[in-house]
Amino acid sequence: MSIHFRRGASAAALCVFSTSAAWADISAQDVWTDWRDYMTSTGYQVSGTETMSGNTLTVTDITMSLPIPEEDSTLSIVIPSISLIENGDGTVNVDYPSPLPVRFDVTGGSEPASGEVVVTHSGSTMKISGDPQNMTYEHSSDNTTLTLGQVTAKGEPVPADTARVAISMDNTAGTTKTTLGDLRGFDQNFTVGQLSYDMAFKDPESADNGTFKGQLQGLTFSGTGSIPKDMDTTNMSAMLKAGFAVDGGFSYTGGNSALEGTGDGQSFAAQTSSQGGSFEFGMNAWTLTYGVTGKATSISASGSDLPFPVELSLAETALRFVFPIAKSDDPQDFSFLLKLGDFTMSDMIWSIFDPAGNLPRDPATIGLDLAGKLKMLVDIMDPAEAEAIANSPVPPGEIHAVTINSLLLQAVGAKLTGQGAFTFDNSDMQTIPGMPRPEGAIDLALNGANALIDNLIKMGIISDQEAMPARMMMGMFAVPGDGPDSLKSRIEINAQGHILANGQRIK
Repeated sequence: MSIHFRRGASAAALCVFSTSAAWADISAQDVWTDWRDYMTSTGYQVSGTETMSGNTLTVTDITMSLPIPEEDSTLSIVIPSISLIENGDGTVNVDYPSPLPVRFDVTGGSEPASGEVVVTHSGSTMKISGDPQNMTYEHSSDNTTLTLGQVTAKGEPVPADTARVAISMDNTAGTTKTTLGDLRGFDQNFTVGQLSYDMAFKDPESADNGTFKGQLQGLTFSGTGSIPKDMDTTNMSAMLKAGFAVDGGFSYTGGNSALEGTGDGQSFAAQTSSQGGSFEFGMNAWTLTYGVTGKATSISASGSDLPFPVELSLAETALRFVFPIAKSDDPQDFSFLLKLGDFTMSDMIWSIFDPAGNLPRDPATIGLDLAGKLKMLVDIMDPAEAEAIANSPVPPGEIHAVTINSLLLQAVGAKLTGQGAFTFDNSDMQTIPGMPRPEGAIDLALNGANALIDNLIKMGIISDQEAMPARMMMGMFAVPGDGPDSLKSRIEINAQGHILANGQRIK
């Protein structure tokens, strides 16, 4: 059901708020033809009744149908009407009623369903300029709200309190440009003053229920991309080879959310807040990019299965990776970044394992920043090759180089940092059995390790005898650092596969 809804909502949004880029004269018919051709190129069958009266083209009963082969069903979306008004200066305005009930139907398959998403808006404008090959859309709205209306599943009406979805956007504005050539290109930006959401569900066959509410402020979005004129949306590998590409993301200045409900007889609740964050995504024939960040994030949770409320906070969060996804003859760049900065938790949680307060409770940080070279041996976006990967012990790629730009682990009074670089000889899998032979070095620094061990002994977590091997290992692999309770070490692997610690061979 959720899959059908997402597909339906996406297609409806594309049609209602469709986009294209710029500079000459354009007619209402040009706009409608461009919309229809675009939706057809993505696999939809599109129909509608066109009526031209004066300077206004009204298209009614717009129907878009998409087969879903894997579920042996068909998704249909019906929009009552949209008007395209020629302004007499080579531009076109788009007008759609409020409320606008967008109906969706899933027929065939084992889960037939139908329903509607009601779009309401105020203070909305959309103007299109350009020519049939280059269109620019400029749009704004004081408020746009999407609400889930009546839903029917397997021929039975779904009670209103079983599923509730409402998404509201205030003070939106944006520009989108598209170009038509060998590919359809787009370049767009979009701002939202505030986005609010209110969702709820209730299981009609049990007492399980839940609500999810929240807001995001100061949203900005920008993105570029290219879309093949004809593409099979069920085959991502073929789409990418045909030129499909996207690169974009959004950021926000603050947000909060609240979740609560009951499941399996247990109640739960959680609240979050942040002072901003971002999300980025990119994909082309060669590379996949993903990134997410957060600033001043706090989380509190409670529930009938928790002995007390849980409170956590993070000053900074970041996750970003760039990886090659296509088979290549030469190694390609990759990178990986993870940071959990200044993590803190409530004293109630600390008291579970450190009631006497032996351990320093300074904020903890984990950070890792890597870059390198990776050679893909298969096209991981190809369904057949992806299945072969899952059923094969052979890795899908070869690691050729890794640079450790930074390593940071700081918690309970100890701090470990590191930097280094290694190359890998994939033709030599014998020197270090099971992996390509590495060559390079890493420099490490450790502060506060002995104090941490002493505290763990005080807490009874380890004994003096158990701590002795750890102290011996530090003495074997490290040398004194620049300050008290500090150690440093340089671990090298040479061309012969020898491992050295601070110049002394240990293997």
